[in-house]
Amino acid sequence: MDDFIIYLEEQRLRHNTIVGYIEKIQSLVRRASQYNYAVDNTYDEIDLLAEPTNAVSLSMNEITGIYYYKFEKQDKRKAKERIRDLFVIGCLTALRYSDYSTLTANNLQNGYIVKRTKKTNVDVKVPAHDYVKEIFAKYGGNIPNGLCIQYVNKYLKVIMREIGLNDLVTYSFTKGGKLVTVTREKWELISSHTARRSAATNMYLTGRMKTFEIMKLTGHKTEQNFFRYIRLTSEDTARSISGDSFLEKVTII
Repeated sequence: MDDFIIYLEEQRLRHNTIVGYIEKIQSLVRRASQYNYAVDNTYDEIDLLAEPTNAVSLSMNEITGIYYYKFEKQDKRKAKERIRDLFVIGCLTALRYSDYSTLTANNLQNGYIVKRTKKTNVDVKVPAHDYVKEIFAKYGGNIPNGLCIQYVNKYLKVIMREIGLNDLVTYSFTKGGKLVTVTREKWELISSHTARRSAATNMYLTGRMKTFEIMKLTGHKTEQNFFRYIRLTSEDTARSISGDSFLEKVTII
């Protein structure tokens, strides 16, 4: 296992890719042990931790700006609107692309989005944001769908660059055993999955939903993985605890 890790680093793979390979091998060997194959138990002593990813999330102010943005050029304006509107729905439901891209009028019930998820096969019920209701009404209940995820991801970046999401984002990762630091404009890091991550982050920041309730939507099994998934800036953290009695002024008598 150690030699394999060294080999993968020599292939200049990113650390998290290597972590994925090792976890799969450990799972395979663990399964072999359950079937009474002779296994060297030292394989389980290797514990590689995944690095934080460069994934970003969008604030509610950014989502609002995206929703109300008026595309000036007539060329492909309707196509851009469809992708934008579909993306906004994802930003406000915390559903995976496979779920929010297949919503129909039947999924909007009494002010809630009701959907059986494709990946986990569970029923979820999410309060429908006003923007979501307006998008459903805009398309007569038949929201933009039938768009392949590769097409959406390609043009999302074009759309977000036009909207002006060009804040600089600096992040680091390990590649080939060496630390690499890069800076990108925010639009370059946005994909269809940014919607789900943004929704989970903003739901948490409102303070009106319990963590385990959001985890039911995201499918996370542990709070540790959930907090690794959402994206909280230092400003977000400060705002979320600003009303906590822990920070109230203490008078000593």
